[in-house]
Order: sequence, then structure tokens, then C-alpha cells
Amino acid sequence: MRDYAGCLRLLKDQRTLGKEAKQELYELRNLRVGKIAPDIEGEDLDGVKFKLSDYRGTVTAVVFWASWCGPCMQMVPDERKLVERMKNRPFVLIGVNGDGDRNKAKQVTVKEAMTWRSFWNGANGAIGPISRAWNVRGWPTVYVLDNNGVIRAKEVRGKELDAVVDQLVKELAEEKTK
Repeated sequence: MRDYAGCLRLLKDQRTLGKEAKQELYELRNLRVGKIAPDIEGEDLDGVKFKLSDYRGTVTAVVFWASWCGPCMQMVPDERKLVERMKNRPFVLIGVNGDGDRNKAKQVTVKEAMTWRSFWNGANGAIGPISRAWNVRGWPTVYVLDNNGVIRAKEVRGKELDAVVDQLVKELAEEKTK
């Protein structure tokens, strides 16, 4: 009699590799710089429905964050400064929160003076529907979109995020004066 356990493990690994390949292909087709970002439809931390596309016409930073993510929370002071500096300019920072507990996330936004809106990723937290749709593999994940919803930068933080946002806001201002 043959031992089929090894064959079954290989089949299981192939499905896993197939899934990985599918995710990579999806990211290449839909989430790379130069592509229009997939829309997000969901609720904010207060339960109010909204869409990412509601913010077309502005430069948008999409930040996947969670209170349990140390690097996410370390970014908050810089994000707060960016939002304040860009006040009254065509820029918005939109969070996607990966806490499974909406109330806890709301408490964190109050405590940390996070004045920007965040989608709630659902009770499954980091593996909720928005992070799955955007193929998020690590927290934080940052995308910067231009005023047309085109992904112009990924995984930028701190001064690099500031520079990208400044450049896109400048381009938008120049476009409007033409």
C-alpha cells in the first residue's frame, strides 16, 4: 500500500501556492502605481456609510492601521501634522482600521487626536473585507492616490509621505490654473 500523506501535503501546498500567485496577480493588475485604486465602500467608526470615491478630486492617503500595530501608532503624530498642515488644501487622509472592536478603535482615535475618518474593517479585524480586497499583508500599509483616484505611491511614510503629498497637491493646483 502506498503512503498518500505526502501527496496530500503537496496538493495542499499547491493550493496555497496557487492562492499566493492569484493574490500577486491581483496586486499587479489592480494595486500597483499607475492603476486606479479599487473603490472602498463601508462604514466609518461611527457606523456612517461612505466610499473612498467620495473623495475624488482630492489627493488621498489611504492608511491601513490598527491600535495593536506599533508602527501604525508611531506614524500617528506625523499623520496628524500632515493633516493639520494640509488643512484647507485638496488633501484627505483616510484610515482603514484593523481592530476587531469598533469601540476600542473609536477610543484610540479620540485619545490620539486622530481627526481623520477611518473605515472600519469589520469584526474580523486585520483580515476583514477591505484589507482582503486591497491584498494587505502587513500593517501599516499606505497608498497615496491622486485627485483622479490613481495610485501614485505605495508604502511611503514620514517625510517621504509628506513629499509625495506636497508634489501631488502642487500638480493639482497647477492643473487647475491651466
